[in-house]
Amino acid sequence: MLTKFLLVQKIEENGDANFHLLKSDYIQWHFENRKTELKTDSVFFPFVIDSDDIKITTNKPGAETKISVKESEITFADDYAVPAGFTIAILFPENFVPRIIKFKDKPIIPIGLNGQFVSNTQGQFQILYNKLAKRSAIVFNIHQNVCFGFKCSAKKINDNEFPINESIDADDFFDVIINTELLNIETISNDDLKIINTTLNASDLDDVKESINEVLNALKAGNKKQAKNSLDKFGKYVLNGTSLTGNLTKIIDSYNKGGAPYQFIAKLLEYISL
Repeated sequence: MLTKFLLVQKIEENGDANFHLLKSDYIQWHFENRKTELKTDSVFFPFVIDSDDIKITTNKPGAETKISVKESEITFADDYAVPAGFTIAILFPENFVPRIIKFKDKPIIPIGLNGQFVSNTQGQFQILYNKLAKRSAIVFNIHQNVCFGFKCSAKKINDNEFPINESIDADDFFDVIINTELLNIETISNDDLKIINTTLNASDLDDVKESINEVLNALKAGNKKQAKNSLDKFGKYVLNGTSLTGNLTKIIDSYNKGGAPYQFIAKLLEYISL
């Protein structure tokens, strides 16, 4: 892969981070999928640089970067204003893999950059995996001057749970959070919502069910824009239940223990809770 700038945002398990910015006329790099780390490898392995004459600067995160650690989960958020020809890589600690990702609907363009940068959700991105080293990363290849905001959560998993695939090419967050097998669900029923129904009024249940099924049907039809609109609607219904908000983590854990319909609901709840 060729780029002019490569920013590797390396996150440690304790929430500390170092941001390595590499600059050159052209940087040739690759993500090593099939080897473990050696003492001679760079501090941002599995990213490997195949070019010479590279200038590298290392800094701590700025105020716009937010990193929090809770038990076996890391939440990372950042705002970017970067030119075309820029590559951003978020490198997670060993055994951590991204589970939920989220983009700001309305990123802010910094003062003085109006007219020079577009403000929108970043397009295609990749999630890269090295099963041997148990490392994963999210990579954005920037093709235009752009401002965007990004947030994700990564969870620590066991060695045998680490993905065997080497990469995921994604157009949006649905490609990451929704396994295609979950789209075989026929419909979400009232019975599937009984965990939520313990904290929401029964009058709200039909709206919740309808919005979830709208997400499901839109994804089956390949209409991700409609799926996102319906997911936003679902989020409003759920988060309006103040008693539910405080118990959201417990409810998500309960849904994650169930079958496919429960797993689908859990993924949507994880997204709106991020």
